[in-house]
Amino acid sequence: MAKIGIMGGTFNPIHNVHLIMAEEARQQFHLKQVLFMPSKNPPHKKKKNIASDEHRRRMIEHAIASNPSFAFSDLELAREGTTYTRDTLEQLGLLYPNDKIYFIVGGDSLAAMEEWHEPEYIFKNCHILAANRDDTDDKKIRKQFDYYRKKYGAKLSEIEMPSISVSSKLIRKKLKEGGSIANYVPACVDRYIRFNGLCGFKGPVFEGVPDDAQMIRYLSACLNPKRFLHTLGVAATAANIAAVFGYPVRDAYAAGLLHDCAKYFTGKELIRICGQEGIPLSEVEKENTALIHGKLGAHLAETKYNIQKEEILSAIAYHTTGRPDMGTLEKIIYLADYMEPGRIMQCSPYSLAEIRKACFQDLDRAVAMVLKCCVTHLKHTNIPIDPLTEETYYYYRDCL
Repeated sequence: MAKIGIMGGTFNPIHNVHLIMAEEARQQFHLKQVLFMPSKNPPHKKKKNIASDEHRRRMIEHAIASNPSFAFSDLELAREGTTYTRDTLEQLGLLYPNDKIYFIVGGDSLAAMEEWHEPEYIFKNCHILAANRDDTDDKKIRKQFDYYRKKYGAKLSEIEMPSISVSSKLIRKKLKEGGSIANYVPACVDRYIRFNGLCGFKGPVFEGVPDDAQMIRYLSACLNPKRFLHTLGVAATAANIAAVFGYPVRDAYAAGLLHDCAKYFTGKELIRICGQEGIPLSEVEKENTALIHGKLGAHLAETKYNIQKEEILSAIAYHTTGRPDMGTLEKIIYLADYMEPGRIMQCSPYSLAEIRKACFQDLDRAVAMVLKCCVTHLKHTNIPIDPLTEETYYYYRDCL
């Protein structure tokens, strides 16, 4: 029988005390794993003041990535209606029938648990682990323990940890006032909040154009690890191709870094944000949202990263579809995205080895080879071909 910890809450945003509580609970009670489970519609919070499910998910995933004993759970996010802990425990009982569930709460939440939906079910079906937070009196916590044990037969234990006065509310207040939250949240969460304008932050992310190191730090805070590694591979490959053909290496590297800067958004988010920003989308793009991130990425590169060079913005915008008569940087990014070293795939009628070799010999021929492979794949899998991609293919096919 394994011991599974549940770290629930709104996580608006997740902060260091959440992480400390979870780790102390894991160590002190020998938990196999702690699941971080954000609430979708908590009955005691106003939804309009909460960051979107997607933003909170990504902040949590970045914050817990370094701890192999922590995992993200969308059990509550996937459930419609008001989020009740009682229903969550019922689902967990079905998912982990042979395991013991430990529910981790702060001392402030402990005092209110009797007001939760069906508290008797909650106390019967999990072991409550409570931590002293925000200077909650230890004697008050133990008195609460005695009360719940006598009334509900509850199983409760105290997590021993220092009382730390940090809350999501305090962090949002600091951000609205323009203050620093560096001591309250992991650096990746701080950057994610600022880049996406969450939790009351309104200021610009960068003063002027960021250097490569700054861009890398913010990209790592937004993109998932696999996408981030791909980004670094594209940037390095683009720089190498640029050096061979006499194109400014720094511009190629910057375009490579930012080519997928909007890739972390879901399809619905991409459509919604493009609508908000006045970025037109075709019906094909709305049906195949993987095509959209280039357009939005160019917009983010200009408005968030302060990139003003049209060549860089255009290379980002067209790196997925290509376009007829591409400029040198557009070709470089289009090719680097397809064949960077991390790519492992079977493509036809040309192999990746053949395309990689052509990239450093003849850009137009290499572009034509990639387009031929893409069109072949789309036809074979019955995926609609974007009209711009088709037009680009006909423009370059004579270069084969």
